[in-house]
Amino acid sequence: MKSRNLVLMAVFILIAGMTLGAQTSQKPIEIGFWSLFTGGDGAFFDAMVKEFNASQNEIVMKTDTVKFDNYYTKLTAALAAKNAPDVVVMHQDRLSNFVPNGVLLPLDDYIKKAGIDMSTFEQGPVSNCRFDGKLYAIPMDVHPLIMYYNTDLFAKAGIPKAPVSLAELIADAQAIQEKTGAIGIAADNTTATYKAYTLTRMFMSMLKEQGYSTLNANNTKANFNNDAGAKAYQALSDMVNKYKVTPKQLDYDSSVADFKLGKAGIHFNGVWVTGSFEQQAGLNFAAVKFPALFGTNASWSGSHTFAVPVQKTFDEKKVMAVMTFINWMTNHGYLWAKAGHVPTRKTAIDTPEFKSLPHRAGYADAVKYTFASPDTPKWPQCYDAISDSLEESVALNRDAKTALSNMEQVINAILAR
Repeated sequence: MKSRNLVLMAVFILIAGMTLGAQTSQKPIEIGFWSLFTGGDGAFFDAMVKEFNASQNEIVMKTDTVKFDNYYTKLTAALAAKNAPDVVVMHQDRLSNFVPNGVLLPLDDYIKKAGIDMSTFEQGPVSNCRFDGKLYAIPMDVHPLIMYYNTDLFAKAGIPKAPVSLAELIADAQAIQEKTGAIGIAADNTTATYKAYTLTRMFMSMLKEQGYSTLNANNTKANFNNDAGAKAYQALSDMVNKYKVTPKQLDYDSSVADFKLGKAGIHFNGVWVTGSFEQQAGLNFAAVKFPALFGTNASWSGSHTFAVPVQKTFDEKKVMAVMTFINWMTNHGYLWAKAGHVPTRKTAIDTPEFKSLPHRAGYADAVKYTFASPDTPKWPQCYDAISDSLEESVALNRDAKTALSNMEQVINAILAR
């Protein structure tokens, strides 16, 4: 009897050991991931992914960074072939190009299974990711257009505070140039390196401050060939041509470098350059929400979202692993805020880590005044066309009526196709 018990015990120990060995040798789920962050915020994002991988041993994120110029071309082909990675970053204003094609997975059921509390997110960015009542992406951030200013140059020019109107903006820029020799306003207005994105975003923001959207309510026609559009265009043209506080044909990279090196008093850009500016030795600056140049605060804003591609073979375990990853990344949005972005998850903004970051308090409430790009798959074409048209008109110092009529004709032709 004793020997029998010893045999049973030995068998039990053997089985337990085999089970334990199987558990400990079980490989983590590997998730393929494409990232488009190749600029100043890329290092911050990569650090977050590394920290996520180190925080647990059940999931491993394998990141492949794709150059932005090729990102959507490569992604479109991969989605069509159903061989895209398990999760991708996608700009919110690009979702309407893909959702109708059925290449992105509706996420509501998996969010519920993962226990992600969507009430902890700012609802504006979340609603922009819904189509026909279904959520197709989870927003990681909002990145609005804001204003940066060099506090040392402001002091030298005798300017006590940030400008809060168009008249103050021009006056401050002129004072900076006259008293310090620096550029008044560093804002790109040429497509030399990228599209004249800042010019376009400022135009859209100035329109919205006057109560107008860039396109009409159903996104079928342009909505800027009016008094509001004329005022917005004229303000941008005057900065370059009349007051000469912004260099003509200034490209994006140069505008960033001029401010970063202390050669410009005011700079308009997205929040994503904040972290890069903070790393520049000797640069003292402040960052505030886009000023109410026409009386009301409004600011263009984009949003990076996480989307899950539809695969040839559905694997719910991988989808749930992706949900775990997204939940962690959005919960730790204060790490992403180091790059400058504003987290969409309120629980991330309420953390001591976020509140301890410099400069963020100056524009943390900008999310209340942001608006998204028009919800149409034709928007990327419209966006590029507006950039090209504004650049050309400002460079040639066209009058507002001619500039806006030309731009309206181009945009309406795109929307009518």
